[in-house]
Amino acid sequence: MICPCCGHSREVEAVECVSCGARQVGEPLSPPDITLPHLGPALISFVCVVTIIVAFLAAWIFNHDMKVGRALFVSVVGDGTQLTRELLKADPKLLQYRIFSYDAYRLAIILSIGLIPLSAGCIWLARRAVRLSRKDPQHFGGLRLSRVSLAISACLFMIFTTVGISGIPAAIERSHVRKLAATRAMMYELHQQALQKYYREYGSYPQELSDLSRVSAESAPQSDYWERSFSYSPVGVIASKGSAYYFSNYKLVSAGLDGKFGTPDDITMIDGVIVEGQTDDDLPATMITPEKSRK
Repeated sequence: MICPCCGHSREVEAVECVSCGARQVGEPLSPPDITLPHLGPALISFVCVVTIIVAFLAAWIFNHDMKVGRALFVSVVGDGTQLTRELLKADPKLLQYRIFSYDAYRLAIILSIGLIPLSAGCIWLARRAVRLSRKDPQHFGGLRLSRVSLAISACLFMIFTTVGISGIPAAIERSHVRKLAATRAMMYELHQQALQKYYREYGSYPQELSDLSRVSAESAPQSDYWERSFSYSPVGVIASKGSAYYFSNYKLVSAGLDGKFGTPDDITMIDGVIVEGQTDDDLPATMITPEKSRK
């Protein structure tokens, strides 16, 4: 039995508690005829599910300068109050927004990394509560509440999993776009910090990127986002001065995502301008390479 003084267990037959020394003055009370079952497991699983739903709704409503919250508030209350009239005055198109489902979908994709394991945890808690209620109904109650929690948590898990998987292709595409944009930025940086500096100082573009060391352009990038070197070739009208070539143009190429030159995903820059689908056959007649000039 439990000692009422210190809470430690002691033998029923013992007259004195060995932990605190309290002495028994009467017979132990008989257990009650009716005992209420514990609702702890069922309530914990239900609170976990409700917390996920409330957190998602709060993030949805208060995200992006409360755009969804303001639109919902004006839609429900109308324009009969001073607050809603001020909101409509600040944004007359507030009631024309159709961003509710899109914002919820986008937010679910962003939060799916954390909400999927949380939903799975709620499923485990709800199943545990159901199992305890079925196995020992006298001590554990809340079977109906546990079943509701299990159904809701399973739906949340399926929704967030489906939305998260559907957002993977778009995330991959955005990653590719960021990598391409980073490569273009590197090419523009190389043009501004090194190639143009070399041209202003020597009146011609270099024959190789290694020649940029003459103008102290070591900080300028000479490789793309994937750390693959650019393909550089000087082109332009050849002005002979002895045996030297002077180039008024250049062509800078990144192999792109596949790492192979001559494929459609190549990123080509000519004279500081990114061009699409450019090949050697597309070059103007006045733009020739040293190899072509020798033929």
